[in-house]
Amino acid sequence: MRVPAPNRSDRAESGSGEMPENGRSRRKRVPKTCDCCGPNGKPHAPGHEQVSKKRGRKKKDVVSQEEVAAEEVVSTSGVVTLDPVDAGTVSEMEEAPSPRGQPDFSQTERASESTLVVNGSENSDHTHPSDTTELSASQTLKKPWDSSLSSAEPDAMETEPSSWSAHVKQASWDHHYCRPPGGTGGTGPAPAPPPAEFTTEGIIDCIHEFLEQFYGKYASFAPLSDADVLDHLNKIFRSDLSDRMKLITAEVSKYRAGLACAPMQFFQVTYNKHTLTLDDLSTLDDQNWVNDQVINMYGELIMEATNHKVHFFNSFFYRQFVAKGYEGVRRWTKKVDLFSKTLILIPLHLEIHWSLITVDVSKQNINFYDSQGILFKFAVDNVLKYILAEAKEKKQLGFQKGWKMVVNKTIPQQKNDNDCGVFVLEYCKCLAFLKPLLFTQEDMPRVRKRIYRELCDCTLSDCSSPDKPTQT
Repeated sequence: MRVPAPNRSDRAESGSGEMPENGRSRRKRVPKTCDCCGPNGKPHAPGHEQVSKKRGRKKKDVVSQEEVAAEEVVSTSGVVTLDPVDAGTVSEMEEAPSPRGQPDFSQTERASESTLVVNGSENSDHTHPSDTTELSASQTLKKPWDSSLSSAEPDAMETEPSSWSAHVKQASWDHHYCRPPGGTGGTGPAPAPPPAEFTTEGIIDCIHEFLEQFYGKYASFAPLSDADVLDHLNKIFRSDLSDRMKLITAEVSKYRAGLACAPMQFFQVTYNKHTLTLDDLSTLDDQNWVNDQVINMYGELIMEATNHKVHFFNSFFYRQFVAKGYEGVRRWTKKVDLFSKTLILIPLHLEIHWSLITVDVSKQNINFYDSQGILFKFAVDNVLKYILAEAKEKKQLGFQKGWKMVVNKTIPQQKNDNDCGVFVLEYCKCLAFLKPLLFTQEDMPRVRKRIYRELCDCTLSDCSSPDKPTQT
């Protein structure tokens, strides 16, 4: 495209044989383009590269009268009008190559130059639809092409990919200078992933996906059981895959072995003021002894689940009371009214064994629970002393006498030396939600896994049905 002359009067004043004041020719210098990117687009040859060489500037001493007349004819046939002030700006801006991903304005303007002038009128058969708009070139170049404008008014200078791509053959779309903005030009959503196939490979893929999510959530396979994987597969495939248990067990074993050398050492669970590390949670694995951090955070979850109708004393409470007396634990109930609770839970850690003392406030009973059938009467006496001191401090005259001690002998008992802490936690949960103590030693592996998941999820499961036993 040639940049039209400002107008006839300015040309006449400067003289037909004189150069402009800036010493430049008024012709537009158009950079070279490849065959497939020009107005007559052709499929490019293999290995073809874009020509980006700039033409050198050559000065002309004299602009002939014929060239001036030819430029004026072009200016009358084009639909873009220029002001004298914008002519210099346009010539400088159009010399820069078009950025990638934007349409070449030289190609769009060439289409307007192809309009035939017959007896002063344009032949509409050769006119591009986008050439019917009259905008100044300065306005056109100040608006970079944007795909968001594709839905704008139809007379906008920026054209949609579908309008200007009609000049380029479909075979040349693979050329990166001819692609429409946005890559492939597709506007539809990404295709949905195909459903899992009910094949051995599909089952294995679902197992691995489930194990990956499980490990990311719990940082360990300690709370995982094969039944968890089976339940997940049954939901995915809507079928009973019990006959594939050998495959499930084998794949879980392989996956565990692969992640055994990469534990998530920085994994933590935080709830209120409690923080559990992976080392704390690992005390619930296999036959390990449960530590204080697990006991205390689980008691916090019990209080939250019962809307604080049940109060759980920290495992350090009894030790502090024995060492310093009532004054040492006086501040522990500064904001707590123990005598408005339905149940008070006090875990005891005596040497290497866990036991539980509960206080039934309404019945004024102090109950002792031990999974090995041991009775620590001195511990019950110490708790009674604390209750009487607390009643006196809070001026609860009705609770300063009438307390009874109850020893529960017909409760679930452990058959090893490692599960006393797990028994205490299960006692606490069942008693807090008024569930019968129906679990046994054989349930301990499942109880350990369930407690692990509850701690990581920061919520207790199976608490909505107090008339049913705990599901493990």
